[in-house]
Amino acid sequence: MRTPLLLRICPPTLALLLSACASWVAPPAVMSPWPIVNLPLAAAGIQDERQDFGALFAQELLAHPGPKPQPIQAWLHGLEPAPPPASLAASKQRLAALEQRFQAQAPGTSVLLVPGLFSDCFEEQSVPFGDGVLRERTLSRSEAYRQYADLGLAQVQALSLPGRESSAANAKRVAAAIRQEAARPGVQRIVLIAYSKGVPDTLRALALLQAEAEGLPAAVSDLVAVAGVVMGTRLADHFEDLFESLSTRINAFGCTASDGQEVSSVTQRESVAWLAAHPPPRSLCYHSVLGFVPPHEVGISLRPFNSALSNIDPRNDGQLLSRDAILPGSSLLAEARADHWDIALPRERHPSVWVRASTSERGYPREALFRALVKWTLGSGA
Repeated sequence: MRTPLLLRICPPTLALLLSACASWVAPPAVMSPWPIVNLPLAAAGIQDERQDFGALFAQELLAHPGPKPQPIQAWLHGLEPAPPPASLAASKQRLAALEQRFQAQAPGTSVLLVPGLFSDCFEEQSVPFGDGVLRERTLSRSEAYRQYADLGLAQVQALSLPGRESSAANAKRVAAAIRQEAARPGVQRIVLIAYSKGVPDTLRALALLQAEAEGLPAAVSDLVAVAGVVMGTRLADHFEDLFESLSTRINAFGCTASDGQEVSSVTQRESVAWLAAHPPPRSLCYHSVLGFVPPHEVGISLRPFNSALSNIDPRNDGQLLSRDAILPGSSLLAEARADHWDIALPRERHPSVWVRASTSERGYPREALFRALVKWTLGSGA
């Protein structure tokens, strides 16, 4: 997202400056001609799938335990207590049927991941759901997913996008990548998993494709938003002027040059206006995963922003409010007990002690989360 996400790549002095500002300034209310309402999930047309998805996530945790095995409640909010035996038996049957449908569809499915802001900085640690292994930059976007080879998918790949360009600019690249993947022999289904700013980049790409004469490729079936900037982040509105006055002067850590509009793309001002004018295409299935954690479980670099956002709503991941991360007409799959970085980025594996220290170091089981997301989209029968 914007200035807060600046912390993961910008010089320490600028990061400290922004942190200091965030620690005492609450983001202002955003005035726009489009009213914003808060409603319970069902009243807002959001399908609550947290319990069934939680069972699938728990199954993946057992099959692929991480370095810090924990009960499912350590990683997901909102799960009900253990169900009675009859419900448990029914859940096992649903998971078995889901697995069967997944196995049937996996060989013809490509999963494209759309990264967030600053995605080409600290490349190996900015690949969503990647392994975090240091390798040649050109290989990161594909080789980081070799750990998922057993899923039998046609392809798993992160798109290579400039990390400091506007959503409008990146949307053209995302649209081109989707067209190219849809034309690849053997690809029958494309699942898009977008992280953070990758969500507005992807939504704009879908709008571009829909407006073309050929239309949106029929193979595109699902969009999963993970900690997605759907309704914008209040922090972007607050820090926009400061960031844009400095961004074009900063070129560090191998980042692409700023076009001066990457932060505007994730302001609530622009996000709400764009979404009001461009409802997502109805042909896709939409899924949302959001995150929030207690303050003591937020990475140290995100704590000032978590504190600032908590003046509005304690359910935030240190970058955006949870309620601003839900796609219209989607199913809510999970409320992850993770901050904005832990949920998708392997930063705790970075060789730099300073980068590792900026995380919560909880070792969120994002590989199990990724596996569950892919299996759900292909096997849920949605």
